[in-house]
Amino acid sequence: MVEGVASRGAQPVRGIMLMIVAVASLTVLDSTAKFLSGDLPVIEIVWARYMFSLLIFPIVFPHDSIRQAFRTDRLWIQIGRALLLMGATGSIFFAVRYLPLAEAYAISFVAPFLVALFAVLFLGEKVSAKRWLAITLGFGGAVIVIQPGGEAFNWAVIFPLTMAVCWALYQVVTRLISSTEPPLTTLFFTMMVGATVMSGVVPFYWVMPGQQEWMLMVFMGVVGLFGQFLLIKAYSAAASSLLAPFAYTQIIWAMLIGLFVFGDFPNTSTIVGVLIIISGGFLVTSSSREPG
Repeated sequence: MVEGVASRGAQPVRGIMLMIVAVASLTVLDSTAKFLSGDLPVIEIVWARYMFSLLIFPIVFPHDSIRQAFRTDRLWIQIGRALLLMGATGSIFFAVRYLPLAEAYAISFVAPFLVALFAVLFLGEKVSAKRWLAITLGFGGAVIVIQPGGEAFNWAVIFPLTMAVCWALYQVVTRLISSTEPPLTTLFFTMMVGATVMSGVVPFYWVMPGQQEWMLMVFMGVVGLFGQFLLIKAYSAAASSLLAPFAYTQIIWAMLIGLFVFGDFPNTSTIVGVLIIISGGFLVTSSSREPG
């Protein structure tokens, strides 16, 4: 079984800490995208996120590492993984444009439960009865946040839901290749594929940024590169089913940034739904140490 083989050399505590810092960085990235979306098209913001990360890549990493980053034995999997992340990035950037940060993240938090499901299908991981209960709680909490059919329902929930599917598949694929592909290679292909694809699309949506927008787009490149590198390292250190629930720390940063930067605060249904989802997440964490 893949998880059993990988976990023998894993470092769970290190992986958890890397995951927490990674999602904090990515929350700052998404918050910057939300700020920029008031003046620039989302497509252009997605392009900037990848292009500036790619341009910064050779500055951050030494020349020998750059040469190594081009080498991969799993080219198509790397490309597919990068496209999944690009889908997740575009979806969450659209989500935070139309929804408060905390609400967008609350809905996207079904991703850890999708990770557990996809890990069964693609990684051969076993799922205990407790983890199936956690998955049920997770989806139930998401329904409370979304309120389908209710007066508070917002059509834009399709974006964080799409993000959750792409993000879950991305995490599973990251875990799948982490034992054979160097983190730097995986990071490089993430940036290169995203920058290449978006460069073919962005001319149709281009709006000339001002000086502040250029600075923020460069900042997105730095934060995005940093966050993705830490995420890849996290999945090299610990199993996906263990790390997935720690993505919930995003809601803390989202609430703080949403309140102090955008003047948003989650409503009661969002808070209740998040608490139910997080409860399911703790069940996932505890059951990850149990045999199937």
